[in-house]
Amino acid sequence: MSRTRTDPPGTQRRRRSGTHSVTFDRKKKIAPPKVVDIAGQKVNTTVILDTFFAFVSERYRIHSRRLAGIPQSEWTEDPILQQYPFTNVFRVFDRVTQYILLEVVRKGDQSLQEQCFRLMLFRSFNKIETWEFLTEKFGALTWRKFDLLAVEQALLDRQQRGPLYNPAYIIPSPKLGASANASNHLRLIQLMMEEDLPSQLQKLEHLKDAHGRIMLFPGMGEFMALQLLLDLNMTAHFNFSEDEWVALGPGSLECLRKMFGNKVRGHELDALRWLHRTQHDHFARLGTPPEGLPKLIEGRPGGMSMVDMEHALCECEKYSRAAHPSIPGRRQKVGKRLFVPRPGSITAEVPDHWRDPNNRRRTVFNEPPAMEVDGDLVWEVSHIVAEKKKNTAGDPLYLIRWVGYGPDDDTWERESTLAGAPLVLKDWTSAKERIQARIQEFQRMGDNYRPTSRATKSKKGRQSVQEL
Repeated sequence: MSRTRTDPPGTQRRRRSGTHSVTFDRKKKIAPPKVVDIAGQKVNTTVILDTFFAFVSERYRIHSRRLAGIPQSEWTEDPILQQYPFTNVFRVFDRVTQYILLEVVRKGDQSLQEQCFRLMLFRSFNKIETWEFLTEKFGALTWRKFDLLAVEQALLDRQQRGPLYNPAYIIPSPKLGASANASNHLRLIQLMMEEDLPSQLQKLEHLKDAHGRIMLFPGMGEFMALQLLLDLNMTAHFNFSEDEWVALGPGSLECLRKMFGNKVRGHELDALRWLHRTQHDHFARLGTPPEGLPKLIEGRPGGMSMVDMEHALCECEKYSRAAHPSIPGRRQKVGKRLFVPRPGSITAEVPDHWRDPNNRRRTVFNEPPAMEVDGDLVWEVSHIVAEKKKNTAGDPLYLIRWVGYGPDDDTWERESTLAGAPLVLKDWTSAKERIQARIQEFQRMGDNYRPTSRATKSKKGRQSVQEL
């Protein structure tokens, strides 16, 4: 147990998302609210609020028309959407993610370790051509037979003929001793698999918890940890809810600040929760009929998850640079290239287990009252969820989950306040120390990677279990 502040965790809870009925009138559009309540304070809205929902509706219509085989000339009359490329409203429908689902997730060994290994390897480069090069050269790519040196040499040779990485986003090269980015990324995969990250993640209940665990590894910032985790969530081994929390990237943060002004700084996640909770109101007042709502799976109610809303906010921020150039932002250029559709048809597959409405975990929190110890009120610490990357020397800052409470009630606490929860602290710090020790081993190797006895033992142990 560990002492916390005077108020119990639940008193700071954000309002949870819920459904409610809305009235749709096709002929009448209603103006947006001028002032809304975000995290207990009044903030003014801007034109970006309506722009966001209009953008989402039109981008979804484009995808639906394209799936139906309608000619490009009839996809949209929006000149910005005609001119520039924007990702889909639903992340899973993006071209590369569809490829991952069909060619990486569904093909090959379906075990936890092997599916996770393939996803880590693909997303390290995020380029279809790189994946196809590796499969042509090595056949089925497996962790059981992973030869880092052989894959490294093949990629470095291939790099002489063209780029290995998709420029859309690149995982920052972790500092693992090698001079080539590709070498360092392969070492990162080796490190994650040696630490048995897939099994660690499978034991966790919430997306937020898994995200914090991935961020213990070098090169894994807020954005890339989330992207990898969402890919893993497409496998049947994970079923994290994408409606209770999301890590906000730079683009979505910028869009929310344009939408609500500077007063929303520090409360952007609360603002996204408000958008998520009230999305059907906004679609209705802007004239989007119920049957036209963005819909991931036919037969289900329309609407966006928090994860997909974060994804769409990033795209809307780019759209707003052209639609509302007078609203200042960090960037002015809409895109690096003009939109040119790729030849051929598109797909809109979703993971099979997503179709089960009862698949997502629904944890019930009993929210126990505090216990009195020596005249003080204390709450029991469950585990550490995450750690501030730039911790204050001598007294690190941790995000704490409390026994009986959910992710909404996590609080940031100094290490000095966790004296009553030594086992929880040891679990977290020992994982960090193992990872740091291995990082130092890689760094001492420089460009001359040498498999360690630990790595060899790790693979042989898993192989023997599978063969039995």
